Amino acid sequence: MASVIRGNVALQPSYFTSSVYVKALREDITTLVHNFHEQYKEDNTKPFALFKTLWNAQGWKWMHFKVFDSRTRETFLNVTVRLFLERMVKTQAPFTRTVALFALYTFFNTQPSGSAPPLRGLSHIPIPIDQYTSLIALPSTLTTPYLTPLQPFASYVVSALVNAQAFHLLPSSDFGALNPRDVPREIFVEEGLIDSNQPQRKGHQSKRDKVIKARTALDAVGRWLEQTPSTSDVRNTSVQYQTRKTRLLQEIGPESTSLREVSQGVVDRLREAQETMEGEVEVWPGLARLQAASESAGGMLRLLQ
Repeated sequence: MASVIRGNVALQPSYFTSSVYVKALREDITTLVHNFHEQYKEDNTKPFALFKTLWNAQGWKWMHFKVFDSRTRETFLNVTVRLFLERMVKTQAPFTRTVALFALYTFFNTQPSGSAPPLRGLSHIPIPIDQYTSLIALPSTLTTPYLTPLQPFASYVVSALVNAQAFHLLPSSDFGALNPRDVPREIFVEEGLIDSNQPQRKGHQSKRDKVIKARTALDAVGRWLEQTPSTSDVRNTSVQYQTRKTRLLQEIGPESTSLREVSQGVVDRLREAQETMEGEVEVWPGLARLQAASESAGGMLRLLQ
């Protein structure tokens, strides 16, 4: 009987660009940020040592051994560093950006070497020029009392990556220079969740789902209108608010930094809450307005002028 050689099972590159891997890794990064934040609140004297302990305890040190096939491994490495980088853009909270920076640095510098056979490594981190500029400026944004302990470590990590020429600069994010342009590229849809009466492309809502969603939104608007107070009630409430706000600003002084610090703390907590609920709620555009108000004299009390 002729012998049969059993083939090795290997993940395809498309697995790591699909929603199966991308969504799971995004959730893991959010968990890493949340857990580090909880421990940082208790002890922030050695933040990077604390981060390394958490990194090892949560099993991140085994990430490099998820795949060994060279072709698939290249995609795995590129997508993973890309998901770390997406948590370092300006729209993310400074704390989140710093944790993602630590993760990127640790992941890049713990690639296995000297193995036999050798594993394919990532020699440079592809990064759009606008994200690179934002990353370089990150340490200078860690100026609040809560974030100051992170600043020297963030500065060292950025300098180490730049001096090692770890980055491969790409055109601005607006040009979509990363490959693939967007992740996830492939959307996994569980069997049975597609409307059997309506052909549906993966990742797209059926007409029936859109109708249901529209009706639900319309009902919600109707209930909101029923509960909304009359114009006169709103006007009276606004006058009371303006009177009390003016009195408070006179007491503490309009140029007091206390309101700015308190307002910035509120913004940071809202960002962390939004990151924790990522994937469950849509991005709240009001955060940008709160951020702008927190940086002005009077802090968030300046929202209603």
